[in-house]
Amino acid sequence: MRSATAKIIIIMLLISSINIFSQDTEKKLGWFFEGKLAGLWTGGNSESFTLGLGATLKHIWTNSELRFDAGGTQTQSTLTTRTAVGTTDNFEVNEQSKTEKTAEIIFARGRYDYNFTENFYALGGIDWLRNRFAGINSRTLVAAGVGNKWVDNENVRFKTDYSFTYSFQNDVVENPFAKTKFPGVRFTYDFWYNLTASTQFESIFIADWNLDNTDDIRFDFYNALPIKISEIFSLKPSLQLLWRNDPSLTEIDLFANDGTPTGSKVLTPLKNMDTLFSLTLVVNL
Repeated sequence: MRSATAKIIIIMLLISSINIFSQDTEKKLGWFFEGKLAGLWTGGNSESFTLGLGATLKHIWTNSELRFDAGGTQTQSTLTTRTAVGTTDNFEVNEQSKTEKTAEIIFARGRYDYNFTENFYALGGIDWLRNRFAGINSRTLVAAGVGNKWVDNENVRFKTDYSFTYSFQNDVVENPFAKTKFPGVRFTYDFWYNLTASTQFESIFIADWNLDNTDDIRFDFYNALPIKISEIFSLKPSLQLLWRNDPSLTEIDLFANDGTPTGSKVLTPLKNMDTLFSLTLVVNL
């Protein structure tokens, strides 16, 4: 088994040394910044406010690249309860409003790539995530691995990463059967295609596998369609799917069959899938 695994690794390294597609585009070097802003507000009979912020800072050298990403999305909703005081012919309406946070995701990550050849590189990075509504108070993941650039030109780019990871996770509700520190492996693909002079397509897929609990598999699937409206500004509609085979737990009240509260609480898994759709204004500097 070990011999077969070693042969597979050798074959992958040999394949990665072959430049499948020419990389004839001159690389732009230096610092680059991208800012993102998204928002939605509704008022009247229902009230909610969503704000999304993000930023990307990267530096490109001849043989390496350093990149930092940070951002988040938060939604606050206001629930209004109306009651009437008086008689059916003469009454006053009282309103009580309660505003609470109904969605929040915050992330930060950094990554460094070093190119050994035009299409083979090593990578190291660190990710941090907070998604309390998915049961994750804090998760830090450290990754190291290698990757291939299969295509890299002015019209299309495609690369794949293969990494070993180690995670430190703190859940909102502690799972007594899960470890908070665990090793894992990660596979990533990053695809970009220039559809027209003003429209592009982006697709990023990340798969994480917990080696301590092999039932714990996570997918992060992101697709976007940036549309350039000027040299600096663009609009980016995007759809992100966050899926986890073994989701975090939440604590809920337990009721008897007749609806009477028992005073006890039980643990139950949260949903496997989170879906995020946004329309973002992007600033490129």
